Formats: sequence, structure tokens, C-alpha cells
Amino acid sequence: MFTWPFFVAAGFALLDWASTWKGWKKRLYMAKPAIMVFLIIWSIQVTGWQGEMLWFGIALALSLVGDILLMLNPRWFMVGGVAFLFAHIAYIIGFLHTPAPFTPGVGLVAVLVGISAGNVFKRIRPGIMRVPRGKRFLTALSLYGISLTLMLLSALLTLFKQEWLLLPALLASSGAVLFYTSDTMLVYDRFVRRFKRAQSYVHLTYHLAQFSLITSAVLHTLR
Repeated sequence: MFTWPFFVAAGFALLDWASTWKGWKKRLYMAKPAIMVFLIIWSIQVTGWQGEMLWFGIALALSLVGDILLMLNPRWFMVGGVAFLFAHIAYIIGFLHTPAPFTPGVGLVAVLVGISAGNVFKRIRPGIMRVPRGKRFLTALSLYGISLTLMLLSALLTLFKQEWLLLPALLASSGAVLFYTSDTMLVYDRFVRRFKRAQSYVHLTYHLAQFSLITSAVLHTLR
């Protein structure tokens, strides 16, 4: 199952993490998109993007577009965010291909995710409003935050679905949590308060998230 493109993607991920830590910009510009390119190649190679796997493939492709846009001039930040918004929607469709049964556990998870999202919004809102065109940014980031939160919830719900085996469900859930953490750190560093090595931590959690999410989808497809 784990063929050569997966390991090439992992190698580029290591290069990306080293590049963000050491400040190697040229290597970073090569490594970051290469990770997604080889994950796309790997997922097509082992699944053919059949059935619901197509949506996870679309999510990877949109994430690649977002990665490239975010590496360009900062004025492309919002456009890159739109690409990731649609990537989250694709992930949501993939995870919700079959609905989860409503149980007390599902209700509790939904409440906890909602509380977490509310706390994050409360922390970042003042920082966003201080920047020029703050209201515009707040509206856009709120829409993005909703898509990210729903993606997190849809991934966590795989834990309650009989058709999802435990390992893929755990990978999906951990990947979504890592994606949520990565984006929260990114927004906090950009709009609230800068913190040391922020880019390194954002990249580390983001790539671990993508590896976990797509591996969970592949395992689920090949079950």
C-alpha cells in the first residue's frame, strides 16, 4: 500500500520542516508543493480515486493550490484561504458520505467542538479587528473557521460509524485535530501575537494532518 510516492512525500516533508526551522527559503519553495504532489500521485496510484475517495483527492488538489498561493505575495493570503475552504468542504463530503448515527456520544463531540471553536474565535477576534479592513478579514475568516470546524466534526464522527474501522477513524480524527491546531496557530501568529518558531509548528502540524487524513481515506477505501 505504501508505495514510493508516499515515501518521497515524507522525504519532502522532512526537508520542509528543516527549511522552516533553518530559514532555507529556496528549499522551502520546492519542498512544500512537492509534498502534496506526491501525496496526490500516491493516492491515485493505490485507489484510483474511486468512489468517495475522489473527494479526498479533490481536497489534496485544492490544498496544493492553497499551499502555492500562500507562498506567494501576502496579498494572495485570502485567495489561498478560499482554496483551503473548498478543500475542507471536499473533506467534509468525503467523511459524510454516510451519516453517523445520532447517539449521546455524537452529541457530546459536537458540543465540545462547538465550544472549542467559540473559544478560538473569542481569542482571535480582537486581533483581527485591529488590522486594516478588519471587518472584511473577520467575515472571511469566520466562513473559513466554520468550514474548518465542520471538517473537524465530520472527521471525528468517523469514530461512531460502523463502516469505518478503528485505525482509519483514529487517523482521520487525529489528522483533523492537527489541521485545526495548525490553522489556529497560523491565525493567532498572524493576527493576535507573534510567537517563536510559529512557521515551523504550523508546517509540522499541517503536514502531519494531511498525511493522516489521506492515509485514513486510503485505508478506508482499501478496507
